Amino acid sequence: MGPKKRGSRKRKTEEALEEGREEEDTKDKEAEERGDRRRKERGNKKYIGCHVGIQGGIWKAVESCTEMGGSSFALFLGSQRSWKRPALDHAAAAKFQEQCSLQGYDPAHILPHGSYLMNCGSPKEDVFEKSQALLLDELSRCSLLGLSLYNFHPGSSLGSITTEQCVDKIAGAINHAHNQTPAVVTVLENMSGQGSTVGGKFSELRSIIDRVRDQSRVGVCLDTCHAFAAGYDLSAEGGVKAVLDEFDKEVGLHYLKAVHLNDSKGKLGCNLDRHEDIGKGQIGISAFRDVVNEPRLDNIPLILETPGRPGFEYAEQIELLYSLCETK
Repeated sequence: MGPKKRGSRKRKTEEALEEGREEEDTKDKEAEERGDRRRKERGNKKYIGCHVGIQGGIWKAVESCTEMGGSSFALFLGSQRSWKRPALDHAAAAKFQEQCSLQGYDPAHILPHGSYLMNCGSPKEDVFEKSQALLLDELSRCSLLGLSLYNFHPGSSLGSITTEQCVDKIAGAINHAHNQTPAVVTVLENMSGQGSTVGGKFSELRSIIDRVRDQSRVGVCLDTCHAFAAGYDLSAEGGVKAVLDEFDKEVGLHYLKAVHLNDSKGKLGCNLDRHEDIGKGQIGISAFRDVVNEPRLDNIPLILETPGRPGFEYAEQIELLYSLCETK
């Protein structure tokens, strides 16, 4: 009787384990289906989302975006107040990847944002060295998180060196990071032309790209506020198409990896980096209707970085933008 009882208990244990696995498989499948359904319901091949926080754990970014109805998101990979940060915990990275998988987020629609401390074009050698090291660290974090894109502001000459010299330093930092990390694409953000920043002109972005050895690992994130402030008139009738045509001519559309969706407090060509909520600024709602119906912007992350106001936070602005999508 003894052995028979042990066999019975063993069978029950195995059955319980099998039921547990089946339950987990069902949950995983249901979560993946929810992610697929959310995107299909949105339609138009547009992956609209926002910049989300990582307080409480980096995986919380996934939860936040899902709660706001987003299909893509941006996040910082660590503190913005320090050059040196604790190493990314492997368990936290695994949990992040698990949540992305469960909620149906593709790495191609997740856009980490670089630290604002970083200036890879700095003429100050200590700042350049720290920036170069931070860029390498950030790309390493992307690899650990299973992410394929990394967006950052190119840099500034601080008025002490020429634009060409600044461009050389930025490309050098990118090449240095590429040599020591695999696969992750460094995505340059266009700037507003404020002060001595580099990247306000599309031609400056192309100059950096030309100096990058592995051009399969470099791209551009087009910020609508920055472009407008730099003099690219998205607000004009047909302005979105015209700006994309110019970008294609100057840089190449195959380098366009993402868009930051921001209206502008400042007027055309003001060179001021002042983000405004969608439809509340100088660019206007018509331009954003054109953005979300522009086929050349299909299947890339479209990320809000707007200030938000009561009753018109990220969730409401995501919903507004999706409501502008024409069904096809």
